[in-house]
Amino acid sequence: MPAVPRAVGMRRRSLLTGLGAGLATALAGCSADDPPGTAGSPGDAPTGTTPTDSTPTGPVRWTTPVDGAVADPLSTGATLAYVDGTGPAYDRWLFVPTEAGTLHALDPATGDHRWRADLGKPVRDVAVAADAGVVLAHAGKVTLGDDHLVRVFDAGGATQWTFPDSAGVNPWGPLELLGADGERVLVASRDDQPASDGETIWSLDTADGAAAWTGEVGDPQSAAITDEAVFVASRGAVDAFTRPAGERLWRYAPDGMEYRFNTLRGSGRTAYFSTGTGPGSGSFQAVGPDGSHAWQLDRYTTSVTLANSLYLGGGPVTAVDPATGEVRWETAGESFLAGGPVHDGRLYAGGDGVAAYDTASDDRLWQWSADADIVTAQAATDTAVYAGTGGGDDAPPVVYARKAADGAGRWTFEADAGLSDLALGEHVYVGDAAGTVYALER
Repeated sequence: MPAVPRAVGMRRRSLLTGLGAGLATALAGCSADDPPGTAGSPGDAPTGTTPTDSTPTGPVRWTTPVDGAVADPLSTGATLAYVDGTGPAYDRWLFVPTEAGTLHALDPATGDHRWRADLGKPVRDVAVAADAGVVLAHAGKVTLGDDHLVRVFDAGGATQWTFPDSAGVNPWGPLELLGADGERVLVASRDDQPASDGETIWSLDTADGAAAWTGEVGDPQSAAITDEAVFVASRGAVDAFTRPAGERLWRYAPDGMEYRFNTLRGSGRTAYFSTGTGPGSGSFQAVGPDGSHAWQLDRYTTSVTLANSLYLGGGPVTAVDPATGEVRWETAGESFLAGGPVHDGRLYAGGDGVAAYDTASDDRLWQWSADADIVTAQAATDTAVYAGTGGGDDAPPVVYARKAADGAGRWTFEADAGLSDLALGEHVYVGDAAGTVYALER
């Protein structure tokens, strides 16, 4: 059964807020290309130039209004068809959740509305199960005592089922949508008082929402899904279940453990995550398929990218062998890997700008510095990397597109209202707090 990798927990905006900045961006203006970043070794001082406003028009391909502040995440790129063969099949979709409690299905090429669904509560998560021909929306208020729901729609926007009614259960309070594929939807309950046990994970049949299996977990702070396992991290434990059967693999909950940030990642039946005991302290560790402690790296880690290596951020960029914990290479200076995209043999790291590293070595290919405290690299293609900053100290939030080859500027947007995270499809998509969806030049 194909997996849909998913890491849930603190959304990037919340994580950045906890670190002193937020990706809150709304598009207002742009700049011309500027000189490239400068190649060098990881220990070199940051180099680059600050963009200037000199281009009268920007890379906006279309804009579409929706009926509320756009929430995270926008979802695009999946083919979605009617499973029974009726109705239209679209190669591309763009799903836009809103704080007003609606889900919008847009044509990503033009921004035209295909359909709109009203869930009655702020939409907090969206997942697409393309093999099943459905899109899932998780809705609920942040206020205490609100009962959340997960609703499933077909390609035409018709409701297929709603959890918890579909499973004949009545969980009180918040939920988390952990992920979905063509056969199963994974949902967990949580509480307003985080604990390491006492909550439930449900594996639901994608077709009708009936419960295939359940298990006990703590209040979910993050989840990771692989072809073989589901991992759920709570404040003081990580639980692992097999896929698709749902048998408990292991529970890792040593005395004094404190799970940190949104760092849980999975490969096969092995989990990787960060723990800590206080500000600036902690370790990054691996728990193997049998639940035993595999290895540990003593270092403060706030962000993780899992590709051919584990790339750890929060201090220097550290590339780690997932099997052994051996450090393959490490840079000098601090970095931030929220998103931390890896593309075409390059890792793009944030910090006070964007840097590109060769994933096979510690060579820094280029580095560009922005006039901002924290910049996050969110997506990359063969030709460009896209990043954002939350501004601060009266500086406007900014979204940047940099050339992948040398870090030169492609375009820059300043912001004057909050934006969702970026979504990469045939364009770069983002929505603002005023209820506008933007398609930007890719």
